[in-house]
Amino acid sequence: MKLAYASPLRPQASGVSDYSEELLPQLARAFDLTLVTDNLTPTNPALAAFPKIDVRALDARANSFDAIVYHIGNAPLYANFYTAARQIPGVVVLHDVTLHHLRAWQTIERGNAAAYFDALRAAYGETVAAQAKQNPASLNRFDYPLSEELLQRARGVMVHSAYAANFVRRVAPNVPLAQAPMGIPPSAIIPQTQARARLGFADDTFIVAAFGEVHPHKRIAVALTAFAEFVARHANARLLLIGAESPNYDVATILRALQLENFVQRVGFVAMETYQDYIAASDVCLNLRYPSAGETSASLLRLLGAGKPTFVTRTAAYAELPADVCVKIEPDAHEKQLLLEYLDYFFDRPAARQALGANARAYVQQNHTLDQAAKAYERFLIYDL
Repeated sequence: MKLAYASPLRPQASGVSDYSEELLPQLARAFDLTLVTDNLTPTNPALAAFPKIDVRALDARANSFDAIVYHIGNAPLYANFYTAARQIPGVVVLHDVTLHHLRAWQTIERGNAAAYFDALRAAYGETVAAQAKQNPASLNRFDYPLSEELLQRARGVMVHSAYAANFVRRVAPNVPLAQAPMGIPPSAIIPQTQARARLGFADDTFIVAAFGEVHPHKRIAVALTAFAEFVARHANARLLLIGAESPNYDVATILRALQLENFVQRVGFVAMETYQDYIAASDVCLNLRYPSAGETSASLLRLLGAGKPTFVTRTAAYAELPADVCVKIEPDAHEKQLLLEYLDYFFDRPAARQALGANARAYVQQNHTLDQAAKAYERFLIYDL
């Protein structure tokens, strides 16, 4: 089966780039793959053997493939893949239920307000479009996904959670749908002391690490507020922010206000090898988010797969995780206090950290392997479409 595979790839900094680069060798067992890229040459030497075309050339080549897979997420990185998927329908791998931020970037934020209001009107009616015309900032973009049109045009849709599957069934009931595991490679066992030595941390430091892009909806402000109280009584604690920061989010001002400049390290984006060292060096990890775009987080699965006790927000796909593999925290008025109490609990109980981490690792090994993910693609694309 000839398959065109449209996805971000390195050097594009994206979790989906990592996802695809790890999955592609598995898919090559069953498919004759052609990579569809967006004006780049992949830097991963493992991809050198795959033929490649640019997304702008896909229209002329579309008939030479048995299927086209488009990976779509809620960021400008996916803009040209989104446009192609509308014009040349294929199978959409939906990484975020909400695509509103992408659609706004493609339209109103680039001077085409009419297209933005038309999309809102088509999906949600005149009242919502009129509200947006009066004040675009008044819409909570997470409440209006703007992914409906793309899904309704698709030949098929693949998702990674029951939450996303239920959404697709509701808005595109006649489109073939598959829920697939999000596969990740087995996590390397990196001794904590070795990782800390490479990163420059003392063995007696209690390290809390938040992984993923630094945005307001990652609950950074509430996490920092809780950590400010925590470090006041545990001076050897440090909080690490691992991920690129949103240019519109002023983390430095929050740190100054909370007097945390000496206790919080803004690491930024790091290569995968260093990323794994930061995971290994951590005692407790944070992967909070609210509101949610309906995503399944590969960064969270990497934390769980590495056996790290991890705090998540009880929302959307995160709510589906078993209770014994992570700590779930409601995004309500008690969120900060619960964060603080759980930090205190795990600080004093290394055995509890180890037990929760062991459960997390076993869960990923049993449910989110690359082989399981590849077989789900094979079943859907070869037999179910």
